[in-house]
Amino acid sequence: MVATRGRRVLVRDPEGEERVCFLSGCRAVVGDRVLWSEAQGEGGKLSEVVERMTQLVRVDFKGRTQVLAANLGGLLIVATPSTPPFREGLLDRYLVAAYAADLEPVVCLNKVDLGVPDDVEQVLEAREASGVRVVRVSASTGEGLEELASQLAEWSAEAPWALVGHSGVGKTSLVRSLMPGQDVGEVGDLSSHWGTGQHTTTGSRLFDLPAGGCLVDSPGIRTFAPAGIASADVRRLFPAVSELVCKYRGCRHRDGEEGCAGPEEVPTSLLASYRRLFYEMERLERRR
Repeated sequence: MVATRGRRVLVRDPEGEERVCFLSGCRAVVGDRVLWSEAQGEGGKLSEVVERMTQLVRVDFKGRTQVLAANLGGLLIVATPSTPPFREGLLDRYLVAAYAADLEPVVCLNKVDLGVPDDVEQVLEAREASGVRVVRVSASTGEGLEELASQLAEWSAEAPWALVGHSGVGKTSLVRSLMPGQDVGEVGDLSSHWGTGQHTTTGSRLFDLPAGGCLVDSPGIRTFAPAGIASADVRRLFPAVSELVCKYRGCRHRDGEEGCAGPEEVPTSLLASYRRLFYEMERLERRR
């Protein structure tokens, strides 16, 4: 499945032909492998969603679990130095969610032509030191895009990657820049397929990249809370913190915990970001 819009989805068959189908008791997201049947006057009807290999899941503001995309190979986590403001905590939430879902994460700092403040550079360097890959690009000037396109062709050769990040970081601008000369529409614009004129929607769309590979452009969000994550998972998956060897084996690296190696071995801002997410998961666990 290559696109969604409300209860309608865009399905691509093995021959590459696309058609609009309607959901019929199925819940499907971009990246799903589906079975469908003809439905006279409606184009098609989904009959089954094949079991997913991987899925990116979050908890929405109402506490409901929401699958954002399925059968992915990795996440390209897009951020900007200042416009909108760089959000360290959101970046780390995506990293933990990626590791929990067995997805490879890469951080993509867009709009580097605007300049990168020292504090943002320090945050990124701390993640790189813990093994997180970071690429720096500008969809506006083209800086770093040729290399990114080549890397994406390699990374997403076996399974699509998804662009994720805060609203306004330039995800769709990146898609346009990676697909020069092709009409990718506005954010979420799937108009030519739905037969309803030009519309802007919050749906996702999968694109075949000219250099190879596939990329999912997802709607921008303001907050992201990983679903199915416990405080123990945060401790196990968080960059750098997961590698700490403390005085006591069960150390949770909380503020003031005796014998914790965190304050000496982990950059201050990274440890603070870990603790914010860890405490949040603890609070949620107490409410259950």
